[in-house]
Amino acid sequence: MADSSDANLLNIFWGEAGEYLQRLNNGLLELETAQTQDTEGSLREMNRLAHSLKGAARAVGINVIETLAHYMEEIFDSALHTRLKLTPEVCDLLYDGLDLIQNVINGEENPTDILAEVLARLEQFVVTMPAESTQSAAQIQTAQEMPSVSTSTTNTLEVGISSTLTLRTTEDTIRVAVTKLDLLMGEVSELLTHRLHGEEQLRDLRSLQRFHNQWQREWRAARTAYIRLARWAQHQPEQVAGEVTALLRFLETNQRHLATVNRQMTLLVQAMTQHQLQLSTITEQLQGDVSRMRLLPFDSVLPSFQRMIRDLARDTGKRIQMDVDGANVELDKAVLDALKEPIMHLLRNAVDHGIEPAAERERLGKPPVGYVILSLEQHGSEIIITIRDDGRGIDLPGIREAAVESGILTTREAAVVHDEDVYSFVFYPGLTTSRRVTPLSGRGLGMDIVRTRVESLRGRVSLHSEPGKGTLVRLLVPVSLTRMNCILLRVGGQNFAVPVAVVHRMLTPEPEDIFTVEGRETLMVDDQPVPLVDLSMVMGLPGTASASLDKKVILLHASDRTVAFQVEDLYREQELVLKTLGTEIEGAQYVSGAALLGSGEVIIVLDANDLIRGAVQFKSPLPHVSSKLPVEQAKQQRLRVLVVDDSITTRTLEKNILETAGFEVRTAIDGMEAWMLLQEYTPDVVIADVEMPNMNGLELTRRIKSEPHTNHLPVIILTSLTKPEQREAGLQSGADAYLVKSNFNQEELLRMIQSVV
Repeated sequence: MADSSDANLLNIFWGEAGEYLQRLNNGLLELETAQTQDTEGSLREMNRLAHSLKGAARAVGINVIETLAHYMEEIFDSALHTRLKLTPEVCDLLYDGLDLIQNVINGEENPTDILAEVLARLEQFVVTMPAESTQSAAQIQTAQEMPSVSTSTTNTLEVGISSTLTLRTTEDTIRVAVTKLDLLMGEVSELLTHRLHGEEQLRDLRSLQRFHNQWQREWRAARTAYIRLARWAQHQPEQVAGEVTALLRFLETNQRHLATVNRQMTLLVQAMTQHQLQLSTITEQLQGDVSRMRLLPFDSVLPSFQRMIRDLARDTGKRIQMDVDGANVELDKAVLDALKEPIMHLLRNAVDHGIEPAAERERLGKPPVGYVILSLEQHGSEIIITIRDDGRGIDLPGIREAAVESGILTTREAAVVHDEDVYSFVFYPGLTTSRRVTPLSGRGLGMDIVRTRVESLRGRVSLHSEPGKGTLVRLLVPVSLTRMNCILLRVGGQNFAVPVAVVHRMLTPEPEDIFTVEGRETLMVDDQPVPLVDLSMVMGLPGTASASLDKKVILLHASDRTVAFQVEDLYREQELVLKTLGTEIEGAQYVSGAALLGSGEVIIVLDANDLIRGAVQFKSPLPHVSSKLPVEQAKQQRLRVLVVDDSITTRTLEKNILETAGFEVRTAIDGMEAWMLLQEYTPDVVIADVEMPNMNGLELTRRIKSEPHTNHLPVIILTSLTKPEQREAGLQSGADAYLVKSNFNQEELLRMIQSVV
């Protein structure tokens, strides 16, 4: 999933792009209707707006907007510097481009044929313009990320072996059989399926509306010929055959019908959209109400855990204090019932394996009373349950030895396997470090049961331990077992879904981000190496044998591991209604469940835990990438940078990169504001765009280099203008370096700063 800074940057871009688009539409209308007295000034402003929109789109990787804005910039530049006139035909072409950009901003998908046609016409028009006014297009590869957003609610209740519980407010209640609630939930789930079907139909209707609009555009293109023919028939009726006259009457009627159908279809789309919105609201509210009817607070089962801790403390002669945080968190009854046994086992493990006897703890310098802390919190659509103790921790050498004895590892593998991998063997069935079987433990089955039970709830389990300090086990389970937000993807020619909760990020990799570590392909994400595998190969489906750059990548995180999976395509996030699997496929590898799409298609929901285990064992039995590749770091002293750019998107991107690298950053929206700032602030380096209002980057550079109190400042010109004469103009202005935006990346920017400071 995309991080919060990426999401914030994209949100800034959408707002900025909408403003640019509105000003471009208004300016083009003024130019076309001759409502402005300063044609040159208007063209210069339109050229700047298109340039800024292009740069902002490049910064966030919106390729289609960048390309369209580039062609528009070329046309405005030609109109400004040559005799190119903005004729009605040229304006029509520009309006078509602006409409396509508006669709992207609105979140609507542009029809492929229309997008290709407009791009081809723009490209052909630009190619035919005078060569000296044409700028070269920058090429860019995008890395798209979907951020994810979670919320947390924490209710705290401390309890001990001798404790007082906070009582909940008494409410009027009525007993309802769980089977009746299950039946009601099933019916509501069917309603949700019909809602999804309605959304699919609405998408089909909008597609039909786009087709109808295309029909209207084609009719408008042929209307001139129709008008000529109609006039000819009016003035020379004797020369027009009866068939042509009938055809003309039909075309006249067809025009009226076309307008009528368009109005009716628009009203139908509006009505269906409103109806679908109301249905969604009612369905959400109803399902939420029914779901809440099934919820039980965790403290309803807490006394059994407290009693068990008390009995274990007495039987083992240990002194134990149990604390509980978030006992008022509510869980679905089915989830709560399924979790009782795993939590019970983990608490027993904490007492039997973890907490030392009081005398041993005192010898180790620990308090004589051992602590077991059970905490619950809700994060979005997941419940996180953590069980932590301050005992002796997991015996890693013992786990290695037991893994060899069980045949899981060879002696050589056990000697080199990383500690983080050793923890995963705790969940293998039959593996135990205990040399004796007791009523509490020793059979090596408990942790396997914990993992199996949690994963049957479409949840995940992770473990971490520090020798001598204690062990932490975390269970993550969904709030609802019947509905789940998923990402739809395609692999091996088939459609699948993965839960949003396990998606760390989605992206398209850059070539320089893929390298080889320990004989397997690895992807660099946030300066951290992540194993990269082809999902089709892991699942045994038709696909490519190695990672290729024309495919999307989805990062899944489970069991404290993150793996990057290459897929054919990533579609959208969608809420799915999960169905019970038939006995034929229940327990199938990599399968978590099944769901119905609005189109009626059955889609398999994949099990992230299984996928990651399969990926880890795909090439090497125990691959582990722990080294972090070196990246250029900022100097130890906190250098000051002044970023000057009229695009808020570009400013924010550069500011984020530089602050992350350790620089102190100030910003200005144009050369004039930067110059005023330099009268009271002295940076170590100035980074300036070229095309800006009031005072552009070249003018700012010349002024900086001509004044005694600023001429020592290094200036880096950062621009999308790539022609040799443009680069020469930048350097002649006194700039110390010239960085083209098409080559822009974090490492190159930091390297450039290092070279001039």
